[in-house]
Amino acid sequence: MTASRRPACELPGDPARLRLVYTHDHPIEPYDFEDTLEQWHVSVRLFHSEEEECPQGCSEACERSIEEGTEIGYLLLCRLRDYTADNRWEAADAESGDLESIASTVFDPRTGQYTDAFDEAIECPAGDLLILDRVFLDKSWRGFGLGPVHAAEAIRRLSGGCCAVAAEPGMAEWPDNREEASESYRQQARRKIATLWESIGFTHFQDGVYLLDPALRQPGDLLAQRREELLELSQAYRPRAASLTIVREREQEEQEPAAARGAVASEQQLHAREGWLETIGSVRARDSLLYLQGRCQQAGWDSRDKQTALALAADVTSEADLRGLGAQLRDVHFGLHKAFADAVTFSADSFDVRPFREDPSRMGPLAGVWVYGSNLHGRYTGRSHGVGDACQHARSLGSGLERISLAQLLELEDFWQWNGPMCSFCSGWSGQRLTEEQYTYYLSATAKPRTTAP
Repeated sequence: MTASRRPACELPGDPARLRLVYTHDHPIEPYDFEDTLEQWHVSVRLFHSEEEECPQGCSEACERSIEEGTEIGYLLLCRLRDYTADNRWEAADAESGDLESIASTVFDPRTGQYTDAFDEAIECPAGDLLILDRVFLDKSWRGFGLGPVHAAEAIRRLSGGCCAVAAEPGMAEWPDNREEASESYRQQARRKIATLWESIGFTHFQDGVYLLDPALRQPGDLLAQRREELLELSQAYRPRAASLTIVREREQEEQEPAAARGAVASEQQLHAREGWLETIGSVRARDSLLYLQGRCQQAGWDSRDKQTALALAADVTSEADLRGLGAQLRDVHFGLHKAFADAVTFSADSFDVRPFREDPSRMGPLAGVWVYGSNLHGRYTGRSHGVGDACQHARSLGSGLERISLAQLLELEDFWQWNGPMCSFCSGWSGQRLTEEQYTYYLSATAKPRTTAP
């Protein structure tokens, strides 16, 4: 496998080489919120010039970059359309927690209409809302001011018919050493990102959400300034082209040892990998440790954090309060925290609850299975969500969750109503994995009756 690299003759911010490629797809017949929520992926791609050759000679990667370009970053934008049958806040909430955070500030959750404060802040508060969800650049391309100008260009092309563009500055990724990400560190990062968005016309609205008004002249003037700065940056860096060469593709003889090492992988390791893959989506407690071991083998998390998580998972009992265990892992990498939650719980979508809703007397030992959710009783505005990776906006496994038995959950009639606090993607809850007794009973209770030929 060859490494992606930037050809030496290409420069940071070179307008002749950088292009934004827009992608949006949708089904012919929209479903769920597809008619209201429109997502755009904007790829930032670097193209190699046919007329220029790298100082050390071009490679196959350069040839591919002439036709297809090389992605050096991307932007994610979401358009929430007005005048549809959907509540736009609900559409955002169903998609992700980040979008819901912005939507809850801009819309009235009950009606999906703009708030009075929004009406006062925007020149013409009627039409669609465009949300700048994420801007990402490869590390070697950061620090040149490319993010704001790319965002401004994308907004210019996608904001037609939108009365405003919204964004919530925040960290897109954590530092290599997670301990560095203190609250003051995160606040400083947010302030820096907010300053970048202000440079293209965003102003603070409420609760950390920023708005850009495309009806004003200011965003267009600021975009013109950013374009001039980009051209000056390109001209300034042109003499330094040779120093910007990224490591060339590995020679064939350098690739062969890696291939040889892969070929001699032991059969035991392959079986272990396959065993881990089979535990994905399992409701069985016996699979917890194997699942977490597999996840840890695939990820580059800190080895001490892995040992801590594996030790906790090995000691989990059916009566343990998983919220307390999750709190013990609050300082580990968020990816490991989610993996632990997935290891010790199961998503509601993996559990067939219908037979027990129809006849609660059939629950048997399953009545005492612990259930976790963010809003099981509907005490707060918004829907209830499970933990781990149950859905895109699942909650962290910690003290902020509610914990009740499965029998108690079945008694919460409001929870099972369509307009209740239940998420339509993750079903609003996660369960503690089943003991062997519970698992055997569950298989028996949910087994489909055999049909015999007449």
